Amino acid sequence: MMIGCPNHPRRDLLDEVRWIGENGFGFVDLFLEPDRALPERTDVAELKRILAGHRLSLVSHTAWYLPFGSPYPELRETAVKIVRGYLPFLQELGATAVTVHASWASGLFEDLECVGFQLLALEELVREASRFGVRVLYEPLDTHRDTLENLGRIRAGLPDLRVHIDMGHAHVRGIPPEAFFRTFPGKVEHIHVHDNLGREDLHLPIGAGTIPWKEYIPQIRRSYDGTLSLEIFSPDREYLLISKRKLERYWQEAGSGTR
Repeated sequence: MMIGCPNHPRRDLLDEVRWIGENGFGFVDLFLEPDRALPERTDVAELKRILAGHRLSLVSHTAWYLPFGSPYPELRETAVKIVRGYLPFLQELGATAVTVHASWASGLFEDLECVGFQLLALEELVREASRFGVRVLYEPLDTHRDTLENLGRIRAGLPDLRVHIDMGHAHVRGIPPEAFFRTFPGKVEHIHVHDNLGREDLHLPIGAGTIPWKEYIPQIRRSYDGTLSLEIFSPDREYLLISKRKLERYWQEAGSGTR
């Protein structure tokens, strides 16, 4: 298990990566979003130097609002074009995975139609990303359409697409982590960790919400030993570091059988 941290996309990317390395994280969850975390605004050589200096690896994550599921083909094509433009940058940095998000059309459209829109966009992106050695991960959101059934439909259409679990989104939907591992064995590749009260996506520190971490961390550890990113949005980053210590302790206790 390795714990990582995202950069804030509206802050200087190099400063963000330095902070992540200085505070003992194992990797950067590179949020590629406007306005300050984009390839064209990045000194790649300096970023690589900082990553190497702190022995940080890297995964990547795109903006949740990219319209891969729009009924408009032009908007889907634009979303694919944006992420396709990131691929040479990710390849140079050694990133092997990029997350995209569920994208659902309005309620005028049925679930199967919405799945179809996403498949049309993501098929091209998965194919293009493979040329750069990058795998595409799919992160469900917290809407009524973000069910295991619909995720299964997406994956059935794109077997090479990997699964990204967001613990906050899953808690809002009432889906325990073991359900993802049982339904998609061997396909979960990244996990976002943050808390909420079960009603909306709040990105709270671990323990500030109602997610039963001492129940869920053993479920994760039994099936998964990959990257977990603390997606906690607080202006006071001490809460993020507290969450890091709590996650490390829960993981250790799960391994020793302590409750």
